Amino acid sequence: MLIKNIKVNLYLVLIIVILSFISLSSPVSDWDGRSIWLFNAKRIFYNSHLFEYTSYHGSEFSHLDYPIMVQTLSASLASMIGHWNEIFPKYSNLIISLPALLIISKVIKNKLEKLFLLILIFFIFEKRIISGEMDALLALYSCASLILLVEFSELKNLNFSNFIKLFLYLMTLTMIKVEGLAIFICISISYLLFYYKKNIKVGNQIILVFLSSLIPLILWKLYIYDKNIISSSSLMLSNGERFFENFLNFKFQLVLLKEIFLNKQMFVSISILFLSLYKFIYINKFKPEILIDRILLKKNLIFTIFVVLSYFTILLCVFIASEGSPNNIQGIQYFMTVTSSDRLFLPIHSMLILLSIYLNQEKAYHEKKFKKYKSPNKN
Repeated sequence: MLIKNIKVNLYLVLIIVILSFISLSSPVSDWDGRSIWLFNAKRIFYNSHLFEYTSYHGSEFSHLDYPIMVQTLSASLASMIGHWNEIFPKYSNLIISLPALLIISKVIKNKLEKLFLLILIFFIFEKRIISGEMDALLALYSCASLILLVEFSELKNLNFSNFIKLFLYLMTLTMIKVEGLAIFICISISYLLFYYKKNIKVGNQIILVFLSSLIPLILWKLYIYDKNIISSSSLMLSNGERFFENFLNFKFQLVLLKEIFLNKQMFVSISILFLSLYKFIYINKFKPEILIDRILLKKNLIFTIFVVLSYFTILLCVFIASEGSPNNIQGIQYFMTVTSSDRLFLPIHSMLILLSIYLNQEKAYHEKKFKKYKSPNKN
């Protein structure tokens, strides 16, 4: 697909080439990538079947209940070369990211939007897209799923190809990491609120896709439950006592907000969003009031904003409920918040960039329409 439209997708080809070079010339070094995701892939490679994989005594350490779709691909890459190493198997991340990048590239219309994508890949994701971690993949598939739902909401009917495409992207979203289910729920509810009534026939078909895409995750969870694997989520989340204790801890709240907002990723994504948003806000010269362009009420923008806000709220609650769990390193105060905020909020950063792209496109479309309207009629 890339080669067929090489001129159009040259920037995407360059991104893949650069990331491939970096990925295949350096071993994994980050703790999560090495000790959780690639460690599980290594165990899949050396074990002959899943029974040995799930019989590991340190299951709560390496999160055996997490989906293993990407890890299975890593193990398959190692099988291709006949042995395990710390370089080639992590290339699975880049392979999995390519379908999502292709969908995102379809909404890229001009050089400014290409710049937004480059900033997302190299300044927000940094090496996380090739380091064996799952958060950048989760972010890419969140954006790809949003784009497909916005696109398919305009159709009068879903054909089989549309059905399968949406199924694969949503299924992949839920099978990358446990947080994918939370994003899936946010996307599903947001779609029902903003698009379902627009075309009930297509809405019913998309609901069927939603339900179908959960089947692989349900089967995996049933298998894990049958093997008596300790759920990582049950260890991280309390019955409510830690939530209220942390919620009322003013010092913790300050640290949490600082870690969420005062980092490079959030600063870059919010800055790009504000630069895209300022074109829609005007100050009335005759009386002190701020006017907001009605373009901001378009469904694709409201839909994306609602998904961002709902997932942000879920993440915030998870951080409050998880801090101080047995899985945290007790010697480090606010371990979960300090070590994971920038990483777990990558889907938020990515969706803010996508929202900026949508804003830029809406403004360009209406400016073009306005110029066409003002131009003299040649007839």
